[in-house]
Amino acid sequence: MINIILNKKIINFYKIIKEAILGNGFAKYIIETIAPTFKFLSFILKNINKIYFFIIKKINIKNFLPYSIIIFLVVFTAFVPEIFKSSAGKKIIINTQTDMYSTNDPSIDQMLKKSFLTNDSKKLGLDFQQVISIINLFEKSGYNLEKVREGEPVANFFLAKFPQGISELDSIEQRKRIFIQILLPIVLSENEKIITDRRKLVTIINRKSFKKDAEWLNEKFEQYKVKNNSPKELLIKMDIIPPSLAIAQAAYESGWGTSRFAIEGNALFGQWNWKENNGMIPEDRGEDEKHQISKFNQIRYAVSAYKNNLNTHAFYEEFRKERAKQRAGRLIGSISGTKLVEHVHKYSIRGNDYVLGLKKIIEQNSLQDFDKANLLVKKSGSI
Repeated sequence: MINIILNKKIINFYKIIKEAILGNGFAKYIIETIAPTFKFLSFILKNINKIYFFIIKKINIKNFLPYSIIIFLVVFTAFVPEIFKSSAGKKIIINTQTDMYSTNDPSIDQMLKKSFLTNDSKKLGLDFQQVISIINLFEKSGYNLEKVREGEPVANFFLAKFPQGISELDSIEQRKRIFIQILLPIVLSENEKIITDRRKLVTIINRKSFKKDAEWLNEKFEQYKVKNNSPKELLIKMDIIPPSLAIAQAAYESGWGTSRFAIEGNALFGQWNWKENNGMIPEDRGEDEKHQISKFNQIRYAVSAYKNNLNTHAFYEEFRKERAKQRAGRLIGSISGTKLVEHVHKYSIRGNDYVLGLKKIIEQNSLQDFDKANLLVKKSGSI
């Protein structure tokens, strides 16, 4: 009776230990390696009385003992060294891989080790490794969003596309962080181009002579769809889109860079076109509908097209008027995405619900902190 109670306690203790350590990747690997042995011991403990009775009563143990020792030695010498050799080899590979792709983010490092230990081929793929490489690149360059919020400039890293592996990051916060880090420099870079043009336009207007720059003006009138060739109207249309709004709309439309449209065509803003074979067909498009989602070769082209849309389409005239009030004629001013978001309700058929969704994204992720961000003057790199 005492033996039975003792056996139950040992089994329960084993279960508790197993549950406690299975959450750890390396411990899980160790457990899985020796699991067959544990299961065999568990079987022995559960049936020890029956086994004892069988050995003592049914088998002449004196005759059986020498043979059992020989069998045990054969099994031990044949299989156990190979098991330990395999485990040691795998541990070396794991350490090499985790050292290669490790980051300063403990949660990502833990996820990496878990991926390597469980042989998760999806997370060991090139896409996932690319994400980790990008995270490392940002860290080594000192590109940190918290530092940007405190006023440090944004590093000049311009990725052509979002890595597919972004969707494989376990934490939504990790996905959001790398999404913002990739998109923010491009948004700021496109804004800088607009500000450079705007400075030139203000100089032309103040000079009150357009002949010298007639060719440049005509090009900009066409780009911004200014029909009456009015420099003042061009000045209203030629202005930046605050990063908080651009990032929020991209996050909303692309699922933080994880949607099929974002991955396959850099379609971050869900812009439609009706040109045949010039985009991606939505899965839920009706049979009588002809629209497609515009695709782009680079993220930058998607951002440029998005800004051109808000700066030229008739739907966003109120948006541009509100922005002009905030600008108040200054080249450097405080243009707030939080205030302008009210005027992009026509961007989606969801209308006001769309606006509420954008507000929530801006507020929950403190995107307004990036509206005054600037690019590092000296370019630190590009991709």
